Amino acid sequence: MVTLAVTSLLLPSLFCQLRTATAETTFANHDATVRSIAFDQRGRIWVASFGRGLWLIDDKKITRFYDEGLQQPYPMINSLLIDGNSLWAATAGGGCIRINTDTDQIIQIEQHEGFSKLHALASTASGSILIGSVGSGSAYLKGDRWVPVSSSQPVNLAWVNSIIEWQNRLWLGTSTGLYVTGPDVSEWRPQYGQLNRGVNHLAVDNDRLLIATTRNGLYELKPGKDPAKIPAIDGMIHFILPADRQILVIGHNAIWLMTDGAASKVANSVANAKCAALDSKNRFFIGTADGKIYVSDNGTNFSLKYFFGDNGLEENKE
Repeated sequence: MVTLAVTSLLLPSLFCQLRTATAETTFANHDATVRSIAFDQRGRIWVASFGRGLWLIDDKKITRFYDEGLQQPYPMINSLLIDGNSLWAATAGGGCIRINTDTDQIIQIEQHEGFSKLHALASTASGSILIGSVGSGSAYLKGDRWVPVSSSQPVNLAWVNSIIEWQNRLWLGTSTGLYVTGPDVSEWRPQYGQLNRGVNHLAVDNDRLLIATTRNGLYELKPGKDPAKIPAIDGMIHFILPADRQILVIGHNAIWLMTDGAASKVANSVANAKCAALDSKNRFFIGTADGKIYVSDNGTNFSLKYFFGDNGLEENKE
């Protein structure tokens, strides 16, 4: 049975439900890093936290999504992916689960040993779903179970932070650098991608691949070229969000907005920014390491919209 613990309207009749839904979480209130934000086909917002579980925002309420019977999802979630009417949630301890966003029910997926702690999550044009783990490499969905892409995966491909499809090939951002392989798991033979920097995140912007590194700023890769560093963006980069004629780049110490090839720091920046998303109205959403979500219409002026408090995720009414 799925329990949705309401935090915007704490009615007495729902107190028991709230206690049941949050009973398995022993994390402190500050363990609420917002790691991923996604928008489903119904316009609802899904929020993945690292410590406080999965949350759902619609036009009436904010609820925590947790299946008591299955005891899923695991409360530490690294990445979300919307694929049609499926929401995929890659966790750091409970594997990757699938939620039908029409019925809001978890569809059982058989997890694979070694793939409980995940970072990367991706879909391909051919319909494949792939996950990247912390220590065991990559796996793909075969029927209703996760299967490793190969029987043995070398240590340089063991820690996978990001996977993306570009130029009819699959690109992997790992703790040791950038790698590229064929578009299908049957062609899984990753080769070095000419960038020996740890990679946090990958994104596609028109005809180029953008590469967020763990310490060395942002790089771009164009067809037939070697990766090139983008000037003015340095340090650890957490996330890249291509938007209409703009790219939001979230770094550890700053946020940049790229327009017409030029990067500029966002003056009124969001502290502790960790991830970002774009809704159907082209509004920017930024999730932070201290459990807050900011919203902006233009990518420069952000206001606090949601935050984690004692009762879970709440809307800022001020």
